[in-house]
Amino acid sequence: MPLQAAQSAPWETLVCCLVLLVAPAIAMRTPTAAWQMGGLVIALAVTLFAGEGAVAYGAAAGAALLHAVGAWRWTRTGAVALGVAAVLTAAAGVALWQQHLTTAFCLSALAIAVRAGVMPFHAGASSLCERALVVQSQQLATTIALVFVHLRFVDHHDGAIALAPLLVRLGAAVTFVPALMSIVQRDLRGFYRTTTALHGGMLLAAIGAASLDNFAAALLVMVTMGLALGGLGIAIAALEERVGRVDFSGPGGRVQSFPRLAAAFAFFGAAGVGLPATAGFVADDLLLHTLWIESPASAVTVIVSSALLAVATLTCFARVFLGRATPSVAPDISRHESGVLVTLLVLLVVLGIAPGTLLAPADAFLSVVSGSR
Repeated sequence: MPLQAAQSAPWETLVCCLVLLVAPAIAMRTPTAAWQMGGLVIALAVTLFAGEGAVAYGAAAGAALLHAVGAWRWTRTGAVALGVAAVLTAAAGVALWQQHLTTAFCLSALAIAVRAGVMPFHAGASSLCERALVVQSQQLATTIALVFVHLRFVDHHDGAIALAPLLVRLGAAVTFVPALMSIVQRDLRGFYRTTTALHGGMLLAAIGAASLDNFAAALLVMVTMGLALGGLGIAIAALEERVGRVDFSGPGGRVQSFPRLAAAFAFFGAAGVGLPATAGFVADDLLLHTLWIESPASAVTVIVSSALLAVATLTCFARVFLGRATPSVAPDISRHESGVLVTLLVLLVVLGIAPGTLLAPADAFLSVVSGSR
């Protein structure tokens, strides 16, 4: 691919980030302060387009701090975790500036693990899923940019390649526990927490796979995680706004009252487990291909974990929406909620049907910058 075409990768990534950044605030009618939203947009632009790795990591750290400020009123645990992630990100930038590439790689991977909710670093993300869905969805947007910077500056050198097999195996292993936990959850928020933790493990494995020359797959895994979990979080928040917190032991049968909301929940839940014709299907295929080459046991673990999550998603949908009809006077999803969810849906489908839209320029761009190191 010509270098000019490859340069579109940061722009396409920025579009995905911006959509995910503004979507939850619009859908959940929880406006982010103008200064905070402006700061996040600037931080995203600097993170994705800065030519110096230390500057890019500094901007990513600033974004995490802005999220921490936004989360403080809702959850101290989530805010502290985002603050820790900011410190780790800044430290990765300092290590990169001092040419300590392996140290930068480890700090960057740890920051991503905290942001993505990888077990056992999941306390912050779990708290955000429980208490601050807007902040959780928005911080996934800037996590996409952090992964992009990681892939661009620190993931392809001798130290990273040596650590890649460990990350692949560790990431695959930590998908299994949240997969089991997803089966036994008793409410919607618990299901969302465990789903997030499982995707975090897959992302960690994808970062390891990126060091083995699978750059674009890792980026697509993160983009899919952000879009699918963002849409699912919005659907959960919209339902809870109408019926309150949803416990699986309570009545179901809500599909007749909220057919569009049920369809949105089903789509984003399925996209998270690799629904064909969505970005999740392509991301899982690319990741599993690399895992199978590197570690067949890890590939099998991820397959089993994804299957368990698929069962949990179907069970969750059945308990919440199917069964004896539960009438409700609340309306189905509104126009602004529909617009946001449809936008996220379109992005997932476009990247599923034409994955080269992002994969080709991202792979070319990251290959060029990695080869220049």
